[in-house]
Amino acid sequence: MSSQNIPQPNQPIQKTKNKRKIIYIIAVVVIVLIVIIAVGIISLNNEYRSSNSSSSSNSSSPQTYTVTVLPSGTVESLSPGYYFYVNFTIPSSATSASVYGSYTSSADVNVYILTPVQYGAFTQNPGGNGYMWYSGDNQGATISVSLGPGQYSLVFYNSNIITSDTISVVNAITLQYTL
Repeated sequence: MSSQNIPQPNQPIQKTKNKRKIIYIIAVVVIVLIVIIAVGIISLNNEYRSSNSSSSSNSSSPQTYTVTVLPSGTVESLSPGYYFYVNFTIPSSATSASVYGSYTSSADVNVYILTPVQYGAFTQNPGGNGYMWYSGDNQGATISVSLGPGQYSLVFYNSNIITSDTISVVNAITLQYTL
């Protein structure tokens, strides 16, 4: 056989081009994955920061609530030896609480703030000892008392055995507490 000048096939060059294409594709895929992971991590980090900052700001900001126990202008008539009461509750999570307001009466009246146990004793022996706050026997007073969490009764008692009494709330009797 005679030797002819036959060109050599270009296969090695073709294989090198295919390898380069594959390397480029793999490099692009790896870069895209790295970018996706980095964006995900940054996003999660921002969500964590915002949830921590909002929860910490809420927990450090106490909220104050005001509840009207008896509105201004309330008028109650009490026969001799009778009483009028209103119950109110200070939540167990309250960090501070106070009751304030003022009233007048046509005759001497006793005003008490009592716990449930004290109120029970009061119903058995009105005017007895044991109370959270006591106005004294007078024709009006300003209520201003700090209390802890719990249930209470605001009691207006006409201790007079002959004269009726009319009580008028001048400044709303208000409960204010902070959580």
